[in-house]
Amino acid sequence: MSLLPVSQVLDELLAALRSAPQVLLHAPTGAGKSTWLPLQILRQANLPGRIIMLEPRRLAAKNVAYRLAQQLGEEPGQTVGYRMRAESKSGPATRLEVVTEGILTRMLQQDAELQGVSLVILDEFHERSLQADLALALLLDVQQGLRDDLKLLIMSATLDNARLSQLLPAAPVVVSQGRSFPVARHYQPLASHQRLEDGVASAVKRLLAEQPGSLLLFLPGVAEIFAGDGAAAGRGRRRCRPVSAVRRTAAGAAAAGDSAGRRRTAQSGAGDQYC
Repeated sequence: MSLLPVSQVLDELLAALRSAPQVLLHAPTGAGKSTWLPLQILRQANLPGRIIMLEPRRLAAKNVAYRLAQQLGEEPGQTVGYRMRAESKSGPATRLEVVTEGILTRMLQQDAELQGVSLVILDEFHERSLQADLALALLLDVQQGLRDDLKLLIMSATLDNARLSQLLPAAPVVVSQGRSFPVARHYQPLASHQRLEDGVASAVKRLLAEQPGSLLLFLPGVAEIFAGDGAAAGRGRRRCRPVSAVRRTAAGAAAAGDSAGRRRTAQSGAGDQYC
């Protein structure tokens, strides 16, 4: 059994999916609802058709698909695929497809019955948007008029259960506990003569020497990221790469050690540069 918090409610969730057409899942960030739960549903729910999972952002959709495929020892396009505007990696063997909002809306317009689909998962539903609300409304219409066998799972970190329960009064609500870690705050002001990039490089070097693990660094924008990167490189740190160069890394993995156990420093700002 996985140590992820959402694993504790897996049996309850599977039972709810078997008994109800719509299910609400409240699982805080880090519970494993996006990168672990879909594979367990695929393996254990005995669904005859495909699973479509909606992710509201392109980068999240791609990262989630890569992470799910990685757990199967595959590349996207096999058991797990993804589809977004101008980019797709899916094939005949794909059982779980991660799509963006516009793609799901287009799928419903082209095939109102969603033939071959057994379950639609709406992830991160708290990021309410017109497209997500439209998708939910269309899916409910499909269930009521065309596909009473279609299942719908709505999950989010901060699900507004009160309003959704009014819309879906018969839907079971499954709640997963999250996990938190202690955070210590330390403030170190820059010296009057010190430039930001030099202060950043000095702090990164000191923290990596004092603390185990890896480091996630937030900076205001692209200019600060490149300036800090250059200063860090002068102190022996390796240089950063644009996020597009590491897009196969699952969301958040840029801040973790790599497969060889080496430490990583991730810099994040307006330009989303990671090293």
